[in-house]
Order: sequence, then structure tokens, then C-alpha cells
Amino acid sequence: MKRERQKRSASPSQRIKMHILGSAGDVSGSLVYFEYSANSKTIRFLLECGLHQEHEEINRQKRLPKGVEAKDINFVIISHAHIDHSGWLPALVKDGFKGAVYTHPATRDLLDFLLLDSGRLQENAAERVNKFIARRQKKAAATGKKSRRIPLSVPLYTPEDVPLCFPLFKQINYNQLYTLADGVQLRFTEAGHILGAAVVSITLGKGDDARTICFTGNVGRANPPMLNKLAPVKHADYVISESTYGNKLHQKRDRLTVLAEYLNKAYERAMQKDKSTGHGVIVIPAFAVDRVQTILRDVNTLIRTGRIPDMKVFLDSRMAIAATDVYRKWSSLLNDEARQTFEQGKDAFSPPRFLECKTAAHTNALYENQSEPIIIVGSSGMAAGGKILKHLEKRLVQKNSTVIFVGYQGTGALGYTLVNEKPKTVRVHGNVLPVRAAIEYMSDYSGHADYEEIIAWLRNFESKPRKTFLVHGDGGALEAFKGHIEKALGWNVVVPQRRQCFEL
Repeated sequence: MKRERQKRSASPSQRIKMHILGSAGDVSGSLVYFEYSANSKTIRFLLECGLHQEHEEINRQKRLPKGVEAKDINFVIISHAHIDHSGWLPALVKDGFKGAVYTHPATRDLLDFLLLDSGRLQENAAERVNKFIARRQKKAAATGKKSRRIPLSVPLYTPEDVPLCFPLFKQINYNQLYTLADGVQLRFTEAGHILGAAVVSITLGKGDDARTICFTGNVGRANPPMLNKLAPVKHADYVISESTYGNKLHQKRDRLTVLAEYLNKAYERAMQKDKSTGHGVIVIPAFAVDRVQTILRDVNTLIRTGRIPDMKVFLDSRMAIAATDVYRKWSSLLNDEARQTFEQGKDAFSPPRFLECKTAAHTNALYENQSEPIIIVGSSGMAAGGKILKHLEKRLVQKNSTVIFVGYQGTGALGYTLVNEKPKTVRVHGNVLPVRAAIEYMSDYSGHADYEEIIAWLRNFESKPRKTFLVHGDGGALEAFKGHIEKALGWNVVVPQRRQCFEL
């Protein structure tokens, strides 16, 4: 095996260069650029096309290697629909990319609305900056002071730019081998992260010169609540692994039991009617894709089996409603239990008394005093924006209400503050509010495997990869995960820096 690898490395007929352009030392902005040269021909492609969501100024910098333009890229491969893996695509197309975009068909359906929403956010952010600039210049003019001319902010892309992406998409199903170009083959396998998410295996070259790069994308828990399990991969010359929970372990407990406990306590609290505000409300902020659908299914299960009271359940998020429709369309991709529910003609995401809020009247009714305890599910999962903030503004001040956070809470988000700092007051929409509602948190709904679960999956490889690259994690997680893999498997592990280039 060692001689064979030395022979491959020495082959003058081909050259593979890999540039780590995103998710290096942080958890967003996934972007890897490859150059595969063989027989005097070079193929250039991107693995992932993500927006950087922690340091947004990076998105406006030249992200491709020096001398490479968007029009030079032959194709893009996207592992799943999350914006930090897909959201730079409209900017790439706007800059001149015209090649194919390979992804799972369920991912394509999710991107229909996720990319449009990202465009709206880009547009709104530019408008806010420009309003600030205008106020500043107006104030300077009124006082007679000279003001430095500040250029107006231009959105990275707008919703009008997004439809140009969709004719470029090509569907890649799980467990099939596709030839993308001469000497380039691609296989997707189940990642168990969100609907359509894939572990990506790319083979470059032929015969003895062939080398396979396996990229995890984001991989799910050992036993996902609703999706199929992460599928094993048995061979790769190089592995690129996510490291989100590279230094953490998830609690091992029964998710439904914990949720039932929290909801029953919240129901008892909500039954204590207040003269001025009515019954309490249970608010569950959740990520629109996968988290909302899992919560709805779990609440449905708990109500129908009598483990919690039969409460009215409202889904108040345009994006989450759209995502739930995609999950219904692709119910064939769910695990056996969830899929069989749909095959029996039942909707796994609809509790007995359920309403999707599709009109302003539906939403406005939820802001009123309630005559019985209700559950409101909405996005965003970290309470960083959207209609969920209005619900929190109304309910945080009520002693008989409860807020249950069910996923990762990023530093600086309102959810992080409520869960970790337990403040007596918070600011919502500019208003300082007392926090009287009960705040609960469950980590059980994480869509990412912890380091033990990823290592258990890595053990499926029949031989050691030449190198394993760790991305998509913060500094502490990356270094800790490197140590865990080296200790458990004895592999050669590298933590790359952004814009670092490797010859494979």
C-alpha cells in the first residue's frame, strides 16, 4: 500500500491542488477550491459555496485564489442546503459563473426559498447601512461640518439575482456514481443532518492515479430523530471532516421523555390564568429546516400517545412552513417510522389541533390573550430575528409562559443570552423587558454528531487516509478533535488555515 501511494504521488500525468477558502478556524463559509490537471487539461471546481456568517466582510473580499475568476469554475458541488454551505452561490453566478451545480434534489427544493431569503437579508442589511449613512450625512450638513463621503452599501446579491442559479442545478441521488468530467466521479451518501444532506466522495484520476476525497459536509447524530442514519464510507485517500462538536459530547438520554417533562411543566404553568394577560403560552424557537419538523413530529407523537395534554399548536414562520412542505414531498427520505406514518396517509408534522399561520390574521391572533395554553413554534432557533421575536416580546414578561430553546445558541444571540446568562431583563425591538417567563433548554435536537459519534463513523474506513483535514469548527473544537482522532485512530490530522493550499 505504501509503495502504491508513493507511485501515485510521483505520477507526472496529473496534479491535484486543494485550496481551503472557508470554514478554516471557524464554523461557517464553507468553500474548497480544486484544480485537477491531467493530459494538459485543467478542471476547476468548488466543493461547497457557503456564505460566511460570522465575519460577513469576508464575503465581499476576493474569495477565489489569485488569478481565478467565477467564469473559470467548471462546476460546483453542494453537500446540503444550509446557507453557510450554499449561500454564496448567487454571488458567484452574479460574478459570471455559468457551470453546473450538483446537489441532491431535496437540497435543490430547500434552496428555492433559502436562497431567496438570504437575498432579502443581503438587501435589508444594505438598506440599514445606507439609512445610517444618510442620517449621518444629513446631521453633518445641518451643523455645517464637513463629512467624509462614505460609499453606499451594495447588497452582495438580491432576491432578483437568485432565480439565475436554478437552471444550473443538476440532481445527484444517494448511492449512485456520477461522472462529472473526464477523470472526475462523484458519489453522495446519507449524512443524517438535514433533508438531502450528503457526505461527498469525489474521485479524481483513473486507475493507479485515482484518488478519492471524502468530505463529511455536516453529519448528524448516531440515531437522527427523523432522518436515516449516517451511511458508512469505507475508503478515501483524504478526508475533510466537520468539527462543530469536536470538543463536546451530547447528553445521552431519551429526547421524548425530556420534551414531555418540559411541556407538562409548561402546561401547568400556563394553566394559571392571569387576569390581564390570560393563559400562558409555550414558545419554541427552532431552526426552520429539520428542527421545526422534528419538534412538530415529537409534539404530535406526545399528544397522540397521551403523554402531554392536547394543546393547540401553531407554526408561525413562512420559511418553516415552506420547509415542512418540502419534508412532506420527500417523506421517502425519512427513517422507517416517519416514512410509514406518511405511507399510512397521515401527516407526521400535524398535531391534532394544528394551524400553519399563513396570513397576518393568523399571526395577530397569537399576540392576543389566550383562553387556553397553546404552543407556538417558529424560527429563528436562536431568536435572532423573524416573527418569533414579536412572540417573545409579548410572552417573556408573563410568569405563566415558557420559552423552550431546542438547539445551538450562538454567542450574541438573544437565545444565548436567555439560556446562558439568565438575565433579569433583555432588549427586544429596542424595548427593555423583564424576563418573567420560564426559560428551558434542550441540546437533544442538535443536528451535528459529537466527536465520539464522528470517530465511530471514521472507524468504517478500511485503511487510514493519507491525511484528514478538520474544518467547520472554532479553534478549541478543531484542536481538541485533532487530538481525539490521533489518539483513537492514529491518523495524520491537519487543521488548515484559511487560503492554505495543499497538493494531493
